[in-house]
Amino acid sequence: MKKSLMVLALVMIMVVSSASLAFAAISPYDKISPSENTDLNSDTGKHDDGKGPRIEENDKKNLGYIKAGNYAKFGGIDFGAEGASKVKVEAATPNAAGEIAFVLDDPKGAPFATVKYESSGDWQKYVWSEADVTGVTGVHDLYVVFISGDVNVGDIQFVKASGGAEAAVPAADNPKTGDAGVMLYVLLAAGSAALLFSVRKSFIKQS
Repeated sequence: MKKSLMVLALVMIMVVSSASLAFAAISPYDKISPSENTDLNSDTGKHDDGKGPRIEENDKKNLGYIKAGNYAKFGGIDFGAEGASKVKVEAATPNAAGEIAFVLDDPKGAPFATVKYESSGDWQKYVWSEADVTGVTGVHDLYVVFISGDVNVGDIQFVKASGGAEAAVPAADNPKTGDAGVMLYVLLAAGSAALLFSVRKSFIKQS
């Protein structure tokens, strides 16, 4: 019995350690794909209700059906100690030029950067546009706020302030860190702690 409890405790610790790696912060210095969002705000204020932005079912998997005032949230973005110097975004629209704001932690906060994009002439003809960034370091929730609507958005990427490349976990292997993911990690950690406490009590009683 004692040996079984020890094995079970070790398994729980390994699971929790794996979970902590799975929900690590996302690096902005690799391309951030639209599908990595942890929340989409629609014009009705409801999450992913089909009346606002959503991931389109095409090869690009872009963010589409965007209306002015919508936003996409990307949780747990790690800008590092040096921070970013630029932000770049892919935009496509046959309509007029527009703007996309980038905000930290609160979609109603002040933008740290605003990218102005031009008409590309087609919904799937993507053009990179960029803006300077200063004073952004550490881990934050990133809100991409669409000041203008009627635009498709592809990948987003930041440039390090140092100008150097940063090795990061590929997007496909670095899951989004939404509330559900964080809660799972918390529950696993709590379960592991409870199991270790139980094993300790068992040892004390048998000693």
